[in-house]
Amino acid sequence: MNLRRLLLLPLIVAGATVGYFYFSTPDYSNISGDPLTAGTTAFEKGDFDAAADLFKSAAKQGSAAAQYRYAMLYRDGKGVAQDDTQAVRWLKLAAAQGYKDAQYELAVLLESGRGVDQADPAAALQWFTRSAMQGHAGAQLHLASMYAEGSGTKKNDTEALSWAIKAAAAGNPEAASYRQQLLNRVTASASNGDAAAQFVLAMLYQQGQGLNADMQKAENWLRQSAERGNAEAQFHLAELLASRPSDSGITEAADWFLKAAAQNQIQAAAAIGVLYATGHGIEKDRQQAIHWLEIAANAGDIRAQANLGEVYGDAGMQQEALHWLTAAAQAGVADAENNLGVIYALGLGVTKDMRNAVAWLQKAAAEDNAAQYNLGLMYLLGTGVIRNDETGASWLKQSRQNGNARAALLLGILFDLGRGVVTDREEAIKWYQQAAELGDADAIYNLAVLYYHKQDYAAALPLFEKAANNGDSNAQNILATMYLWGQGIKASPTEAFTWFEKGARGGNAMARFNLGNLYRKGEGSEQKDSQAVFWYKQAAEQGFDQAENALAYMYALGRGTAMNKKLAQQWFDKAAGQGLEIASQNLKLLMQQQNGFTLATHAIDVTTRADLFTDKQIDLSSQLQMHRIPRLH
Repeated sequence: MNLRRLLLLPLIVAGATVGYFYFSTPDYSNISGDPLTAGTTAFEKGDFDAAADLFKSAAKQGSAAAQYRYAMLYRDGKGVAQDDTQAVRWLKLAAAQGYKDAQYELAVLLESGRGVDQADPAAALQWFTRSAMQGHAGAQLHLASMYAEGSGTKKNDTEALSWAIKAAAAGNPEAASYRQQLLNRVTASASNGDAAAQFVLAMLYQQGQGLNADMQKAENWLRQSAERGNAEAQFHLAELLASRPSDSGITEAADWFLKAAAQNQIQAAAAIGVLYATGHGIEKDRQQAIHWLEIAANAGDIRAQANLGEVYGDAGMQQEALHWLTAAAQAGVADAENNLGVIYALGLGVTKDMRNAVAWLQKAAAEDNAAQYNLGLMYLLGTGVIRNDETGASWLKQSRQNGNARAALLLGILFDLGRGVVTDREEAIKWYQQAAELGDADAIYNLAVLYYHKQDYAAALPLFEKAANNGDSNAQNILATMYLWGQGIKASPTEAFTWFEKGARGGNAMARFNLGNLYRKGEGSEQKDSQAVFWYKQAAEQGFDQAENALAYMYALGRGTAMNKKLAQQWFDKAAGQGLEIASQNLKLLMQQQNGFTLATHAIDVTTRADLFTDKQIDLSSQLQMHRIPRLH
């Protein structure tokens, strides 16, 4: 071997060695574009030096997970020199971003005094709490221990038990036995009259956490705690009583709500405000309702804000209603969004703004059946939106599926008239029946009309009877007609007379005219021309053309009144002016001084009630639905 080759040998060996290490060292950065992922891979392979470099890179980019992992390397001295101070530094950065594992580990170091000048249990408690509230079982158990021992906070066995229960539920293996120890201590305190401990036991029995659910024991402990003045117990006892199916407990519930509210328990203030507004369990008092609801609303209770808006709206105080409904709507309360939409649609205390109205209604419609109904109505009418019967029908179907009775009525009308859907009387009957079963008077009437036109008088009669008994004067006129003509029942002029009279006294012009006819002919009652004149005149003064013609007839012949050709002419002329052909003929006979006048013998109107779908101007204020009754939840 010559000298040159001898000198090159070390260089070759050195190069080979470098090449070996270069090509044999894993390049974790190629695993992923993310240094956190690459660092995790390196850590799992035991290459802590590479992991440290990669975690540091990601940590400096702001990754909370990388900051946490980098801090753990400092704590354990892996890949970097062990340094608790650096561990604390990086843990604080991750913890501030809400990383629960970092919050927990930071609390551990602070509690023990590692990486800081001295132990700080109070600061540790805060970080354990933040981590625990995100479900970290270890943090929950640490909190239980700190509250039980009074470390960093005032000793509180009930709070300790609460966290121990959460830790056990989260699967912490050490929590179960500790929970039992604390449970024994809390039970002993409760038995010795500790109101806070009694309340905690009540909640445990009510929710079945750490104990078997037992509502009777829950109520017993709530009562004991409430009677000792615990506001939380008073509120929860009131809620328990108010939730019972019967109204037996609502009066007592109101009393407990009021006691808790007096101690500034915000949920109780919101609840007693509702009870004062509705008069449920306590005498109705709008001023007291506003007082308590304002306390809760100002404290940020969004349900109370919505309820307060409804109370102010019902009182006609539109500016106050607008303020609180806006606050609740902006917080996402659906019924407040609906009411705000209606306020803008009607211009109640604000400039009418249909664009804003539709926007709020669309937000509310995600869950509120009144908003779904209102949108359906607006699409059917073309109010604030381009008219679209199909879209209107779709919103109404959604509203009905969510329990809105009025939507069922409109769907019945749509299928009855073929608006937005194919005409289908059987489908109409289905929707009318749903609305009728929920007590909708127009649905009961329209269902009866459908059966009547199908000549199913046996089905129509009880429905008209129900409507008539509810004071529907047109239904009374139809029912009387069915008795008169024997439709679905044996003919009875006497029963017919009774129902015509009810309809007449209810202001129905046709019933008044028909009653006049019965008096004139002596059907179902004693013949009395004077009474015939009386009822004809009542109907004529309402502009009913057949009654005007009949009244003219009575004046022309002097029946039931003094003969008066001039008045006869006036009334024949009014009826003729409305297009009544027989009145025109009668007027000619009168002018020719002839007799043989013609009268209509009966008047009946059996048409579907569908004012929304006529050409008449619709009063939206009577159609759009608002939530007007405050509710507890």
